[in-house]
Amino acid sequence: MGERDLGYSVMAIPGKVWRWGALGGLWTLVGVIVWLVVIQVILIFFSPFGTWQRPGIARVRVIAVEKDPLSLFTDNIQVLQGGAKRSLNMLKTERVQLRVGDEIWILDNYYMTGTRPGQFRLTPWRLLLEYPEPLLILALLAIWRLRRAQAEARAREAQEDLTRPRTVLVDDFHARAERFKVPQDPGRNS
Repeated sequence: MGERDLGYSVMAIPGKVWRWGALGGLWTLVGVIVWLVVIQVILIFFSPFGTWQRPGIARVRVIAVEKDPLSLFTDNIQVLQGGAKRSLNMLKTERVQLRVGDEIWILDNYYMTGTRPGQFRLTPWRLLLEYPEPLLILALLAIWRLRRAQAEARAREAQEDLTRPRTVLVDDFHARAERFKVPQDPGRNS
């Protein structure tokens, strides 16, 4: 049973609508990323004491999990990284999920304070929250590409408009006026 048998046709969404929808979504994504970056800058600016460290990703094995009674947000975890012992400062919620002997991927944070841990478990969500700038660059490149596609589509539509034969509809009043119009003399300049 095809669409002709049903008596209606399937409507397709035009490319113009898809492009505008994609642009709206991408600009929303850019706004969210800029908001995240501004919040990160504000947190760094207003934090009283902090330590800058080199960001990175590493695979480690947990050897000890320690609770920090003085901190409301973070706990210490002892790990082995490539045979060397290392102490990590992670969120309490992430510490609860860890057991001795677990092998995990960690993300070293670029700025550590008493409320902002030095390391996080590596997840795509955490990576996007802590380092949204690459996604911002990709979103801006996609916006640039969509704008270029829109310009090409407008140029193509303009070219098609020039080649399309025009139908001029004339009402009765103008049709009668054309009948009584005086023909112009081709030799005379007006």
